[in-house]
Amino acid sequence: MAKTAKHYNTKKNELVDIAEKLFLEKGHEETSIEDILNASKISKGGFYHCFKSKKEVLTESINSLMETSLAELEPIIEDHEADALEKLRLFMKRKEAFQQPKKEYARFLSMVMKSDFTLHKYYLALEQKYVAPPLARIIEQGTKEGVFHVQYPLETADILLRVVTSLPQSSFFGEYMENEVKHQNYSISLREVFARVLGTEISKIWLPDDENSAKTLTKQGGGLYGK
Repeated sequence: MAKTAKHYNTKKNELVDIAEKLFLEKGHEETSIEDILNASKISKGGFYHCFKSKKEVLTESINSLMETSLAELEPIIEDHEADALEKLRLFMKRKEAFQQPKKEYARFLSMVMKSDFTLHKYYLALEQKYVAPPLARIIEQGTKEGVFHVQYPLETADILLRVVTSLPQSSFFGEYMENEVKHQNYSISLREVFARVLGTEISKIWLPDDENSAKTLTKQGGGLYGK
């Protein structure tokens, strides 16, 4: 029984991986179930044993991304030696490292979600389920330590995550990713938002691309690092 379940999950994961590549190459609407069958060498019956539709493959893909993200982040949350600021730094660094190879797929998902409200709601629900609670625990710890000043950690975590995860939906997403100056400006602005929402000094907030942002701040006279 366990062996059968393992084989089933393995086959589902293989189909998701193949479908993701096809979605990126051809687009979601242009990719047919027949395309997935041809690429995977699986029978139609084998496909429908795993998934009811092409859209279900896509939702499973998003679900897998979230579960993997949580597995990456959970050890940071459970570290009893690190303070909240260190956990926030590691949390954002690990999240960025995990997402880096998937930026093109994130762009693809954002385009699909713009035209599919149901899928967009599903994605947000998973963010709230998998990522918001761990971040909320960091914020709650920081509030107890006196470095953050937040009344409602979970709601604050939800707001900050929406700020971060909505980037691929921005009409400026391409410019932020490809133009170095605009990318640095975005990173600086994101740190400022985190600091203000968390009620702490900007100098205490570390976000991905922090080294590049620090160089830009130095050129600007360090204004954003003021108390």
